[in-house]
Amino acid sequence: MGTSSESCLGRWRKISGPEEQNQLFVIGDVHGQAQALAAALNTIAAIPRAGNRRRLVFLGDIVDRGPHSLDAIMLTMSAADRADADDVVLLPGNHELMLLDALEHPMKFMGDWLDNGGETLIAEAGRAAPIRLLEDFASLARSIISPDFLAAIEDAPNHVLSGNLLLVHAGLAPNEDAEAFLRVSGRAAHGNHWAWIRRPFLDWRGGWGPAGDWQVVHGHTPAVTRHSAPDRFFAAANRLRTHQRLCLDAGSACGLPQVGWAEFTAESFRLALSRG
Repeated sequence: MGTSSESCLGRWRKISGPEEQNQLFVIGDVHGQAQALAAALNTIAAIPRAGNRRRLVFLGDIVDRGPHSLDAIMLTMSAADRADADDVVLLPGNHELMLLDALEHPMKFMGDWLDNGGETLIAEAGRAAPIRLLEDFASLARSIISPDFLAAIEDAPNHVLSGNLLLVHAGLAPNEDAEAFLRVSGRAAHGNHWAWIRRPFLDWRGGWGPAGDWQVVHGHTPAVTRHSAPDRFFAAANRLRTHQRLCLDAGSACGLPQVGWAEFTAESFRLALSRG
């Protein structure tokens, strides 16, 4: 990783925020952009404490596509100390779920994971000799990926509901019972699923949750796909007024060396963008 990094904080906006008086930080897709993640965690650590507890939630897709997935894993697993957080929750993204499937059933799922960005993580092993057997890919991946990380994503919840904020990797399905939708297993998943869904979730304006008052904080679908000023990301990410959702995916999967995140208090929130 290099050493140059920066974070830009947006202005505070009103919102019905997390339960009680907790200070909540939520980090979007990382995809191996470890230097940007380090900048985000350093910035969060420097923000003064407010409320009863500081909670940090990752929305998933820590790995794949970007150049430094192993460093991103290390930073994620040490995030409590790095960000001065009382609690850290790692939600699984579709890339973590594909990784688990590939390791458990390489003959069936390893190709899918490699084709969807897993090959960049494998390349970090620096292995000179080519690998041809899918089982060998699984063995190599297990040898370089932190077992604590694998255990964490295996045991992770798939969402966090704090007040009326629903934190989930990809989103919800309109016109389906939200609580039942979130109970669906994450393994061998695709398409209409909380870790994979795009449309019709992105276009829906009819409300979320049993009472229609949930506000969904998600990643998975980039709010921006090209390098631009932070304000462009802030504008593209905030769909609370029209769609009751906030997208924290800042395009890391598209090769942008940046990570989107947000800070929530009981009555307000602000978006942030960290670059590496």
